[in-house]
Amino acid sequence: MKLEGVIAATVTPFTKDGVNYEGLRLLLSRIVEAGYHGVFPTSSTGEVTKLTPEERVKVMEVAKEVAGGKALVVAGTGTGDHLSTIDMVRRYKDVGVDVVLITPPYYIQYDWAAIYAFYKKVLDKTDVPVILYTIPLATGYNIPVEVFELVASEYSQVVGVKDSSGDFRYHLDLIHLLGRRLSVLQGLDMLFVPSLIMGAHGGILAGPNFLGKTTLEQYRLVKEGRVAEAVALHNKLMPLWRFMGGCGLVGKLGGKWPTLYKLATQLVHGIDMGPPREPLPPVEDKDRKELEKILKELVLV
Repeated sequence: MKLEGVIAATVTPFTKDGVNYEGLRLLLSRIVEAGYHGVFPTSSTGEVTKLTPEERVKVMEVAKEVAGGKALVVAGTGTGDHLSTIDMVRRYKDVGVDVVLITPPYYIQYDWAAIYAFYKKVLDKTDVPVILYTIPLATGYNIPVEVFELVASEYSQVVGVKDSSGDFRYHLDLIHLLGRRLSVLQGLDMLFVPSLIMGAHGGILAGPNFLGKTTLEQYRLVKEGRVAEAVALHNKLMPLWRFMGGCGLVGKLGGKWPTLYKLATQLVHGIDMGPPREPLPPVEDKDRKELEKILKELVLV
């Protein structure tokens, strides 16, 4: 399997009692209809770590039904240990997802040997295509490229690496060392176009929740060699990414992420995102007004 293109890491709409599955179904339908190459609901953007295992399974069942073979269905494990990760992979396999993204261990600062041991334990019990993942903004550490290289050389089910490090030098190392064998996928919207220009295969991104076909257009322009146009579109979006936080601005993950992404999705699509799942705070009025201003300038609302 060769992963290429743009996979949408979707937000999760909530009600006061749980997941708003009909709202999620509508959002996924619009993303698939727009032509995105894949959907990834149980993502960091989708607040996977705050979903129960049962909610994660149902979310992926909805995604599988909506995608209907027109887009890849990617599921994230969202757990911090090998036993629960293996359990989630088994549940996702029963749903019939196309690819599983393995969340790295978190909470404790692990060394490379412990990370390698974690992957071995999980992959020894996994027979579905796998994307490896690094997200130091959330875990507190970055995974050495050499660990990914070693794991990928030992396990043929590894098909890609998602990089949400925000470290472009590190990203270039991934492309150079792994790009011939695996799909290297950018995880930050702000770095998507530069990443593609340097040889990445695509991205798993939050922007498609509310950007319409804009991210697909960025991908198409680079693939067609129209780099100057892609860069111009990238620069047009920079004020948005600088404001949004998290997947846009490389820095600490704060309360603005993914809450502002959910609000942007609500403003563009008219889908009620409901209350943020605690402990995320609601969006402040000044941030809402600034977001509306930026989206209007981009002619998205």
